[in-house]
Amino acid sequence: MRARHARHILLAIAAGLALADAAVVTLALPELLRELNTTVEGVAAVLGVYTVVLAASLLPAERLQRRIGAPRTAASGLALFALASVVCSVSTTLGLLLAARAAQAMGGAAALVAAYELLVPHGASQTMGRRLWLGAAVLSSAIGPALGGLLTEALSWRAIFYVQAPIAAAAALAALTEPRRPPAAPPPPRPGDPQRFTVGPSVALAFVSAALTAVLFLLVLLLVAAWDITPLRAALAVTVIPASALVGARVRGGAAARATAGCALVGAGVLALAFLPDAHIAWTIAPQIAAGLGMGLALPALGGELLPERDAHDAARLLLLRHIGIALALALLAPVVSHDLDAATEHAQERGVAVILDARLSPTDKLRLAPALLNSVETDRPRAGLSDALAQHRRDIKAGDRPAYDEMAQEVDDVLVLAVGEAFRTAFLVTGALALLAALAILPWPAVRRGVLAPLLLGVTIALPVSYFALHAAVAPAAVELRDPCGLRPLPATGGLQGFLQDRVLELLDTTACKAGSTREELVLALTDKAARKRYEARYGVDPRSLSSLLSLVLR
Repeated sequence: MRARHARHILLAIAAGLALADAAVVTLALPELLRELNTTVEGVAAVLGVYTVVLAASLLPAERLQRRIGAPRTAASGLALFALASVVCSVSTTLGLLLAARAAQAMGGAAALVAAYELLVPHGASQTMGRRLWLGAAVLSSAIGPALGGLLTEALSWRAIFYVQAPIAAAAALAALTEPRRPPAAPPPPRPGDPQRFTVGPSVALAFVSAALTAVLFLLVLLLVAAWDITPLRAALAVTVIPASALVGARVRGGAAARATAGCALVGAGVLALAFLPDAHIAWTIAPQIAAGLGMGLALPALGGELLPERDAHDAARLLLLRHIGIALALALLAPVVSHDLDAATEHAQERGVAVILDARLSPTDKLRLAPALLNSVETDRPRAGLSDALAQHRRDIKAGDRPAYDEMAQEVDDVLVLAVGEAFRTAFLVTGALALLAALAILPWPAVRRGVLAPLLLGVTIALPVSYFALHAAVAPAAVELRDPCGLRPLPATGGLQGFLQDRVLELLDTTACKAGSTREELVLALTDKAARKRYEARYGVDPRSLSSLLSLVLR
């Protein structure tokens, strides 16, 4: 009996690895972004390929386990998962990694449906087996972010897959020792248990799953890649979501009310993340708590209460709905975030130029700093590159000019943080809207008519994002204004001959930009950066590095 219980615990842990893949692997994505020299769409595909292939494989895997038995299905699936994990860990190209992730997903699908069949009918009762199954999902989600962050920071992203392989291999051996039994018949229905998959709860499960996975994906990218927070600190931060889910899962009440309230809380938390005031982890805590509580309320109420989970076939269908939603979210959001990050990088560079040109520094310092600082702002690690460049060039500044330099550095950092936050805003708003649509899909309208549930949900759903919107307006750094080069503007007036010459050069830049129809900042960027030069020439029909073009503008 003890040996069987130990085997089931090991199988539950292995199933948890497959279920919590997004929570664990997400922490490796920023490092993958840099090491494999890919894009946001590329790292999203690392999650998306696994999700899509797993979703496509669940129902065929369930049919396979009915034919050859759950033990052999689990063993073969876990063995494939282990082997593919090894290939993931040694991949040096994105293509090989994605192929291995697809194999991982096929093995994970087989392992999940067979593990359900092995776990749920056994133990002291079916309730005991179901607790093991649910515990695997909840606990793996809870420790997944911390585990992924710890392994990534202590070793590398490859360590995540190194750890997965032996656990899956050991569980494969344990599955082989399970006696083969015919698939268990579904338990007799209890009064009120759902008998079929209805549209409203099915849509809600897909949408809220999409919102939860997308918010983890987006939040990790924001913290690690954009805000330059270490993977371990980011992992500890995002653990707030699954930890809050454990609390939400203990709340009792009607399934429809819990599911609706949970989806609304997820939506409120995600919408609040769209308006973070600045780059401090503390601002993310309250939205994460709301999203986590919503997760704990909604997922158990939807799976097994509003939607049936009587056997492995039902479990496969529930997992299919969840992973369809996750795949949809990743497919929608990855190109949005990638495009917005590129645009944010460009905007941050232009506003950074404005700050540097207006700083009370010598012209020679500005000429050296502008290209060095702005070229350091890269899409894959914008704040880290800027911080490194600021620290490096501070040593070259005269002691008397360092207060002005530090003030300029803080303003440039504020510009970047504000731009990056704006880059993630659309994605958070879309994700939050998905969760709110999930709540509407299952809203118990009789309770609405009685006026009990709707006002409470509406108040919570509105209060949190509105509060964060107000905080953003009050606390976030003021946006740097790109002034009209055709109008008057204050000059640095640093004094001396250099100061006089600097003021005249800035006036000449204004005149030239005015006649070209651009901003002064775009012109300066085009003079110092090849990509900006190409953009400038395409937009305004002038090559800013051509002396004849500039003279024709000035003399026009």
